[in-house]
Amino acid sequence: MTVCLLALLVLIVFLFWRFPVLRKTWYLPPRKGFVALMYHHVGVLDDPAEEQYPFTMRPEMLERQILFLKSRGYTLVSLEDVQTAYQAGKSLIEKPVMFTFDDGYEDNYTTLFPLLKKYNVPALIFLITDYIEKRPGYLTWAQIDEMQKSGLVTFGSHTCSHRRLRSLPDEEIWQELTQSKQILEEKLGRPVTALCYPYGAGGFDKRVRPQVFKAGYLFDFSTKKGINPWPWRKKTTLRRAFPRGGETMFDFYLQITRGASRL
Repeated sequence: MTVCLLALLVLIVFLFWRFPVLRKTWYLPPRKGFVALMYHHVGVLDDPAEEQYPFTMRPEMLERQILFLKSRGYTLVSLEDVQTAYQAGKSLIEKPVMFTFDDGYEDNYTTLFPLLKKYNVPALIFLITDYIEKRPGYLTWAQIDEMQKSGLVTFGSHTCSHRRLRSLPDEEIWQELTQSKQILEEKLGRPVTALCYPYGAGGFDKRVRPQVFKAGYLFDFSTKKGINPWPWRKKTTLRRAFPRGGETMFDFYLQITRGASRL
C-alpha cells in the first residue's frame, strides 16, 4: 500500500511538472468572501522573459477584468468600505472585490487612472515614500494629490525604503512603519490606515505584525494567496489574488473564485 501511494504521489508530481495546465486551481471548490486583487504596473510588455512581465497588466486586459466584475454582480469596494465593514462586524455588500496596486509606479497615473475614472472604480495604491520624486518611473506628489482628489484612489504605506521588514532590527522596523505613515499623512492630509508588506508573504513574521498595529495601521496586506472572510477579522493578514501579465480571462475567473489561478 505504501509503495502504491508513493508511486501515485510521484506520478502526480510528474504530471504537474510536465503539464502546466494542471497547476491551475479549477478543480478546487469556489470560495466566497472578500477578494483583494494585487497589481503593480499597468502597461505593455510583450516579452515573457522580461523580469516585470508577470507584474505588468495590459490596460485592455484590465479593462476586460473590470467589465467582467461589473457584469457578474461583484461590488468594487474602496478601503473605506472595508473599514466600515470591519468596524461594524457586518456588511450588506455582496461579492466584494478591491483593486490594489503595489509600489506606486508612474503608470498608475498615466495608464491606470484614466481607466478608474472611466468606469468609476475605487483603488488602493501602496506607496514607497523614499521613492516619490526621487526615482524615475514612480508617482509624484502632484499626481498623488490629483488621484486622491478624484475620490477614487486611496493611498497606503509600502514602508519608506521597501526593505524586508523581518530582516531588520526592531528599531528599524518601527522607523519604516511610523515614518512612512507620518510622511503620507502630512502630504495627504488624512489618516493612513493600510500597510502592504514589502516582499509580501516573506516580508513579515510574528515579530513584525504586532508593530504594524501598534504604529496605528488597521489593515495589513500581504501576498499570501487566497480569499478573505467578509468582513475581515484581523486573525491573519489580508490575503490577495495576483492576476499576472499574460494570463487569460479564465485565469482571472479562478483568481476571484479560488484566490489564485494556479498553485
